[in-house]
Amino acid sequence: MRWDAEKYDSTHGPQIDVGLKLIEMANVKADDSVLDIGCGTGRLTCELARLAHKGTVVGIDSSQEMLNKAKEASSSFGNILLMNIPAEEMKFKNDFDFVYSNSALQWIKEQDNVIARSYKALKPGGRIAVQLPAKDFCWAMMENIRSAISSLGLESKFEKMESPWRFPLKEEMEGYLNNAGFVNAKTYYNEDMLFFESVNDVLDWGVSAGLRPFLALLNEKKQERFKYAFAMGFENYRTEKGIEFSFKRLFAFGEKH
Repeated sequence: MRWDAEKYDSTHGPQIDVGLKLIEMANVKADDSVLDIGCGTGRLTCELARLAHKGTVVGIDSSQEMLNKAKEASSSFGNILLMNIPAEEMKFKNDFDFVYSNSALQWIKEQDNVIARSYKALKPGGRIAVQLPAKDFCWAMMENIRSAISSLGLESKFEKMESPWRFPLKEEMEGYLNNAGFVNAKTYYNEDMLFFESVNDVLDWGVSAGLRPFLALLNEKKQERFKYAFAMGFENYRTEKGIEFSFKRLFAFGEKH
């Protein structure tokens, strides 16, 4: 699946806000060497590099389109290295003080493999901080995807479609961390309310990431009809503040001996 890096970067997605929260929770040190798994367009990679200004930050992503945008964003930083490497194929060993991954692992089915490789990538005493959507992460989004499919009579188009995501339970993620060798593993859910001013803003958010696997199966005309049906469903979530609905996330932390 190809990514539209311009669209992703121009959309004020809540994944950036929660990514900044994850960075704050991780207490990045000035001399840390950092691995950013699924660095995307590099906005959070730059924040990591700003905090670890005496260290280095390596951002990896499987999408060259995303990395091209990240190179533009990070051009003023001398301590960032970007690499086109799928997380499940990385082969770092004892190279980093901190492994960070925000809103990326849900796109990877072999998450236990990635966590194990993250452990190998860390130096003794290193730490990991991960955030991704939780199972049943957003009822509103999935309800409106199903509604769009039904209203447009597209059931046969999507009946054999496998989920593009993998959402582990917190117990599963804690198991991945423990099995890899991490100590002091901690996983928990957090549910926030998302706010958008209009259904168009919700649509921009959806098109930038979550809707992409569904739109990829449709021609241009059907894509537009699908996007309209999806977006208009969010009128059911309109409050006096705008469009408002909940989003559940999974946070995970661990340390290497």
